[in-house]
Amino acid sequence: MNEFKLHDGSLYWPKTMSFFPTYPSLRESLMTQVAIVGGGMTGAICAATLAEAGIPAVLVEEKRVVSASTAANTGLIQFSSDIMLSELSDRVGEKDAAAFYAHCRKAVNDLGLLSAALPQDGGYRARSSLYCASKHDDAPKLRREYEMLRRHGFAADWGFPAGVGASFKEQYPAALVTRGDAEINPVRLAHGLIAQAARSGVRVFENTGVTSIRRRGDWFVLSCDGGEILARTVVRATGYLPGLEDAARIEPILRRTFALTTTPNAIPAEWSQELMMWETARPYFYFRPAPDGRLVVGGLDEEAEDATAGERTLQARTDKLLAELGALFPGRSFEAEYAWSGAFGESPDDLPLHRRASGDARSLPRAGLRRQRHRLRDAGRQHVGCAPTRGDASAGRTATTEAGH
Repeated sequence: MNEFKLHDGSLYWPKTMSFFPTYPSLRESLMTQVAIVGGGMTGAICAATLAEAGIPAVLVEEKRVVSASTAANTGLIQFSSDIMLSELSDRVGEKDAAAFYAHCRKAVNDLGLLSAALPQDGGYRARSSLYCASKHDDAPKLRREYEMLRRHGFAADWGFPAGVGASFKEQYPAALVTRGDAEINPVRLAHGLIAQAARSGVRVFENTGVTSIRRRGDWFVLSCDGGEILARTVVRATGYLPGLEDAARIEPILRRTFALTTTPNAIPAEWSQELMMWETARPYFYFRPAPDGRLVVGGLDEEAEDATAGERTLQARTDKLLAELGALFPGRSFEAEYAWSGAFGESPDDLPLHRRASGDARSLPRAGLRRQRHRLRDAGRQHVGCAPTRGDASAGRTATTEAGH
């Protein structure tokens, strides 16, 4: 059993579920076209996409589905990457950078289509994002970003929108607004996608660990607790759990982040419920509306091997997040009803892992390592190796170049 801790504290999203679907453990040997290892958001999107395409698939999860990183995800879905379009353009060229961002924008929309097809509400809502310059030196950089976004057809406006209070303009020297983002309830959405996939023929097994994956001719053999799976293609959607870096030949930079959900009816009257907020500082402070008038607030990333923070540290970080939120809304008092820490990984180049493992054409690790806790980049309407579709998942992003992605 893996002791790596992916979250710590009291989580909000599981409390929004009145019923948790359950699935059996594997107790047989079976054959399929695609085996998905991991039952979080990545695995859920892959399973739903394959089911929609009519491709036979099996999903296995070591513990309970949707109980690891996805449960701590804060559910902001943005086409903007943590590396600005303009910064990525300096690295790979403007054409490729814009293509990357276009894939990200398409992913937001594609996730909305997947969500709309579910019988239950996964919390997908179209949103805009207020992106603030954290200091005066960042204002020209943000202006350049705005101009490049507009040049390539991305919906963006310069300046603070109507209704944003004077305290924002005092703290942040500049801002832009991007349109075409979204928010989700990650737990409800992931459960909904897996349940939909299961209804459509994908076999789902939880409490089923995969002990090894090996080749046998044209097949992969997955040795599991209680059985064996033969598959033509394997998608390893194991997120941040140790072992992914070996499989993918990369070394993620592990971090710990903090988040909270306020008590109900906390959204100030002047703040639009259609608007999410983040800033240019790294690490950055951010918040988004949630049901019942709550705010989900996060930030304060720090180097750590897993999510374990301890009660005193978690309380101190929660207090600091509340103080930062309060500074933006003078005269308002905010209280945290839920607070947690979560582990996440960053790739060395700020771009997602999206490539074949160990040179094998049909063994695919899937992980958007950069800020996976709250972003989905390529929602999996197109999945490499799972013809006829191609894409990414759990917060992954389709990269425009191969190396390191």
